[in-house]
Amino acid sequence: MTVNHTTEDPLPVTEFLSKWIASLDLDSIPLFVRERAKHLILDGIGCGLVGARAPWSRTATQSIHEYEPSGYCRIIGEKQKHGPLAAALANGAFIQAMELDDYHSQAPLHSASIVLPALFAAVEAQKHRSGYDPVAVSGATFLLAAIAGFETGPRVGKAMYGSDLLSRGWHSGPVFGSPASAAATGKLFGLDATGIESAMGIACTQAGGLMSAQYEGMVKRMQHAFAARNGLQAGLLARSGYLGMKKVLERPYGGFLAMFSAGNERTPGYQVEEVVKGLGKEWETEVIRFKLYACVGGCHGQIEVLQRMQEQYPERFAREKLGEVESITVYLSAPIYAHDGWPPQRPITATGAQMSAAYIGAVQLVDRQVLPAQFEEGALDREEVWALARKTTCLHSAEFDQPDHICGARVVVRFADGWEVEEATPFPKGYDPPLDNADIRDKFRRLAGSVVDVKTVAAIEQKVLQLEGVEDVEELLSLLGGA
Repeated sequence: MTVNHTTEDPLPVTEFLSKWIASLDLDSIPLFVRERAKHLILDGIGCGLVGARAPWSRTATQSIHEYEPSGYCRIIGEKQKHGPLAAALANGAFIQAMELDDYHSQAPLHSASIVLPALFAAVEAQKHRSGYDPVAVSGATFLLAAIAGFETGPRVGKAMYGSDLLSRGWHSGPVFGSPASAAATGKLFGLDATGIESAMGIACTQAGGLMSAQYEGMVKRMQHAFAARNGLQAGLLARSGYLGMKKVLERPYGGFLAMFSAGNERTPGYQVEEVVKGLGKEWETEVIRFKLYACVGGCHGQIEVLQRMQEQYPERFAREKLGEVESITVYLSAPIYAHDGWPPQRPITATGAQMSAAYIGAVQLVDRQVLPAQFEEGALDREEVWALARKTTCLHSAEFDQPDHICGARVVVRFADGWEVEEATPFPKGYDPPLDNADIRDKFRRLAGSVVDVKTVAAIEQKVLQLEGVEDVEELLSLLGGA
């Protein structure tokens, strides 16, 4: 997209992005992008079905039941319905609950936990709008709206140098996610470009998220849901004609990019052109990756390096021989080192354990897997894990700071007899090449099949993968609620 601009007038990216979203139709989206988007939706649903059962999710649900009145929006796995904002909050927290959901390694955020909760609630809000006839949302409309959200979040993030925000202590996903959920909701509501720009303005002024949430507590699980709620709130207001700020992304004074880039010591402070670069030709939906392990995506490369060591040297890395490990050194990119390279302290919460490279590596060495079971309360205080975590030192290595390599890792393991092994990977499995759609379906079946019956699993998969032919998305939503 070519836009004329001068140094006095910032590139009008909010307007151009909003016009593109408003005019977006399925025929303009390549089939492989649509298929990938449907698999992102399927993966998010699988994560939500499992995440709804997590202890911290049950606490969130109980709280919402206590303070929110009943409503018309479904919450995954629940009989009780609530209003749109409460439902978005719960469903977003569920999708992010187990650290199994998608991630974008160039502009870190978890797209499904932002976009899907907003759209689920928006679908039902279209049928319950006071003073209006009910409107059924088709699967095609839902898919278009989801793609609008999947495309928006990473573009806004890349305009702020992607992972830089994470390096400085902001939780990048909830920041990038507010305009993403506004874009998705605005598209589903059928707003014109002016309405979508209003929704973006309303959503962006609500954005935020502190990365200190990773150390303890439960709120890290809900911060992407805050972005889902923000965008939904913005879309609902804009749908009724409430005006948001214009040019919210690019304004130099008080604008989204300017304020969240403040203090990054880069020149320029942000790259406004990234918001619309390659729009409609280069698809960020393609770059969203799928997790194979139940922990922060930045440590997946480290896990796979350790797996390789375990496979190559089975006797050295036998569980009974791990006491002979003298030291473990893990080299990470700058954002992942800042995010996950901190030394864990005992006792630790599940949140902290899933965000600590030292702890994650120790779990892989002991259990040879990093799945939800490794972070259950009864598994967090094992001395054999802590003994290895205490021997681990994380360091920054510039080799992983180049684009697409931020989730890579180099690991050096030294044993007491002086034997040493070193391995590295530039990125984890599923990045290049991306995870195959068949593997994503298999992941969904395993996740969903662990909590719901086989018939329901098959019905959900069929509805999602044939979204273009679904007349009313409530047919899908009805499969997600409690019995």
